[in-house]
Amino acid sequence: MEKIGLLSDNAISGASGDAFGFLAHARVLCDALEGTDDLPLTVGIFGPWGMGKSSFMNICRDLLRQREIPAIWFNPWKYDQKDEIWHALIQTVLTEMAIDLERRRSEAGESKRERLTQTLATVRQLSQAAAWLLARRAAGPLTGGFLAADDVDRLQDTLTASDAAAYRHVNHFEEDFRDVVHRYTNGGRLVLFVDDLDRCTQDAAITVLDSLKLFLGEASCVFVLAMDQQVITEAAGRKAGGDAPDLVRGQQYLEKLIHFPYHLPGVPFEALYRQLQTKVRPPELAGSGELWELIQSAFGANPRRVRRFINGLNLTAATLELQQPPSVRRLLHAGVLLALRMLYPSFFLVLQEDPAIWFRFDEAEARKTQLGGRDETVAQENPGVRRLLADVSAHRAGFDFPPPPNEQEIRLLTEILTVTGGLPSAPEEQS
Repeated sequence: MEKIGLLSDNAISGASGDAFGFLAHARVLCDALEGTDDLPLTVGIFGPWGMGKSSFMNICRDLLRQREIPAIWFNPWKYDQKDEIWHALIQTVLTEMAIDLERRRSEAGESKRERLTQTLATVRQLSQAAAWLLARRAAGPLTGGFLAADDVDRLQDTLTASDAAAYRHVNHFEEDFRDVVHRYTNGGRLVLFVDDLDRCTQDAAITVLDSLKLFLGEASCVFVLAMDQQVITEAAGRKAGGDAPDLVRGQQYLEKLIHFPYHLPGVPFEALYRQLQTKVRPPELAGSGELWELIQSAFGANPRRVRRFINGLNLTAATLELQQPPSVRRLLHAGVLLALRMLYPSFFLVLQEDPAIWFRFDEAEARKTQLGGRDETVAQENPGVRRLLADVSAHRAGFDFPPPPNEQEIRLLTEILTVTGGLPSAPEEQS
């Protein structure tokens, strides 16, 4: 077998890298963002885990920059504490603005340079005001911007003593931020992309959303937020309802915050096949219609899940080859077991203890009979398993899936998959 490489989970970096058909959809959304006059505007990019929200937003950011609309990116999941998050959000925006203003000032003629210098000075004052707020509220280090951690005490003493201008920025942050955005964009709009909200803790995610309203809510900004709608609704509902989330109030919170919900267009499975078909080893397996039917049945067109599956299957094939080249039949068995381990880890454990359960599920599907006893309980505890095994059954018309493997084969393959199959998917990843 030729050398294999692991598939990364990196997002598409821009419009030129689009492999999923996002570009046309992104152009339509960017046209709408550019044409909207009633600002600020908050857009939610809704989509399940692994479906390409970051890639889609990267394409949008690239398109906006091509139109000379300033766009800034913020990743809140890097920060744990509430004070860190709102401060990092503000300082990220102000720092990116300052860097761009410095560049523009160095390239500008004398007439524009003074105006840019004044705008830059205001940006720095706002950054200091935000740092002062953090210093008053928390003893931890600063998370970004112009000030180092050891500047906090000196800054606080200075501002407390005499800096009336800084106090004004603290007390009128929203208004001053609105004015500086107006000057920075020449009366246009600033687009802030907030990614991976659903990777944050629930408290952190809500802190980010609240910060947009409290600190930045009067400026000519478009906030584009990538999120799994269900995850954030539950987070907001837990804030409202405590240990028992109030999902109705959570949904109301989200509806009030998100002016326009944009549901991520699905990735065509054909596009995923074209991109990944050459990454499967060995080549004879890559050309198997049964393999791609298994992938589609188990993972749909979820790019992240499919990449993880192919990584695990390729490593399993390489491990099997240490003894002898595996047949396509054996690799299809390995693929089914890998899908079960990723999606239904508790069933995978039962299968290790009772390898014959796969055969009994297959026979029940072929004869259209009910499962009985413990098998029925296992099926109820693992909804979806019976459908998946039916989709890859040797009895299924139109495909040539092999019959279930014998007990010895299952024990061999499950032992290998505990090493090469990676971690099972978390429950939210299976939704």
